[in-house]
Amino acid sequence: MATWPAIGSEEVPWVRDDEELMFVPKARRRKITPTYRAAIPVSLEGLSIPLTPEQTERLADIRARLARFDEQQARLPFNVPSLLLRSESAASSQIENLTSSARNIALAGLSESAPKNAQIIAANIDAMRRALALPGGLTPESIYGIHKTLLGRTDASYAGRLREEQVWVGGTPYSPHEALFVPPVAERVSQCLDDLCRFAQIDSADPVAKAAIVHAQFETIHPFIDGNGRTGRTLLHRMLKIDGVLTHGTVPVSAGLLHDVDRYMQALSSYQQGDPEPIIDQLVDALDSAIVIASLTSARVAEIDDAWRERITERAGAKIHELPALLWEQPVVDSAYIAQRLGMTRRAATDLINRACSYEILRPLGRAQRGDFYQAPDAVDLLDEISSIAGIRRLMASNGR
Repeated sequence: MATWPAIGSEEVPWVRDDEELMFVPKARRRKITPTYRAAIPVSLEGLSIPLTPEQTERLADIRARLARFDEQQARLPFNVPSLLLRSESAASSQIENLTSSARNIALAGLSESAPKNAQIIAANIDAMRRALALPGGLTPESIYGIHKTLLGRTDASYAGRLREEQVWVGGTPYSPHEALFVPPVAERVSQCLDDLCRFAQIDSADPVAKAAIVHAQFETIHPFIDGNGRTGRTLLHRMLKIDGVLTHGTVPVSAGLLHDVDRYMQALSSYQQGDPEPIIDQLVDALDSAIVIASLTSARVAEIDDAWRERITERAGAKIHELPALLWEQPVVDSAYIAQRLGMTRRAATDLINRACSYEILRPLGRAQRGDFYQAPDAVDLLDEISSIAGIRRLMASNGR
């Protein structure tokens, strides 16, 4: 197998004044030396992705399976891709220990009264939607836009802006000296991102393998103060969309990664040490799991959707028949949202909601600042199931995985 270069490193001055050091525990202070080492990411220009014969075969197989799944989802009468997008955003956030209930995440799409974690994850959903809707190839500007959408609600001061300071992964908050990984100095970030985006545009590489490399390189660059992991996983979906691997929707890749987070983190470390094979294998395995999760989810959605529609006894063409499809996209609603989406008055929307409650499709959520909210408990419960480690493992076990 052909070799892949490992990252380099450089010695960088670490300057802190005595007043700042006073607040550092003595045991830690002794480890803060005048310099530290920061990574120098490899330039991707001119590199070819080394693949084993087994990887080449697995990559071809996963692309074919993704294409079949994508076509199947395009023919369904309900919006599974939108539901999977919610699941993916929640799972991606959970990898970084950001958790919230599906109910609160959906509420965050309508009300600022939702908990902060729910607001953060809801922004992740918006960022995913933006990434999938953007035209053209991967550019630094598109990455800034995705990051701005991701963090704009909670960290507007640096959302969408390249960092101007050193960051590090692990260790202590005092300095990078004990960190697990120290990304490049801020002065290198812009050039590294340009190199990454040029690599993303080559069409001679396997698109799934290329997506894995783009993701790993992005995490190595770590171009932002915060949100790099979630932005990087969003880029996986962006790359699969750009290269036509998925055209109609998405699959919960992060749910597949969440199944074994330690292996995922080790694969990123191996990439930085000059071995891209593990991160490519990890992405293929995650996509394999994602197809299983998405297929089982689709079947559950069909069952619930059929049950909802059987409960509705009103004449064909009544607006309430449009509600089930809307709830898979937004499982918490209020009268203003229903009125806007279904093109009706607030009074008519309130009446529709009351009838949906009588059919046990909706249930009151409680009073918030801007009115009454209602949840679709069947959809919320399913989302909670496919967005948690325990739920994903139960789902995989039910399929013999």
